[in-house]
Amino acid sequence: MSEKPLLRSIILRIVLLMCLLLPLLTACGEKDLLIGTWKEPVSGFILTFDKNDNMVISLYETQYKFTYSKADPSLIIIKVSTDGTIPDMTMQYTVTEDELTLTVDGVPTIFERVK
Repeated sequence: MSEKPLLRSIILRIVLLMCLLLPLLTACGEKDLLIGTWKEPVSGFILTFDKNDNMVISLYETQYKFTYSKADPSLIIIKVSTDGTIPDMTMQYTVTEDELTLTVDGVPTIFERVK
């Protein structure tokens, strides 16, 4: 009979430990490194990507707003027009914590993260 309370106590402790650790594990998910603001240092061209698939291209006081999607881990598709009159732009990208490289027609452009 004494084994039953001991087993119950062990199970209760395991469940309690899992409840305490679960929020920590879900907080450790991968973050999307593309999200943020990027600047091309020579031209001053600025790109901003948000988590809702919105993108803003800025140069001086002019801004253009678009939506984007990812086709796979290294391709990004920018929807240039909402009615389809202008074709979507597809480009390769690589991103690290501090550097974004966009490649269009084989020509890479490097952006630095704005902190």
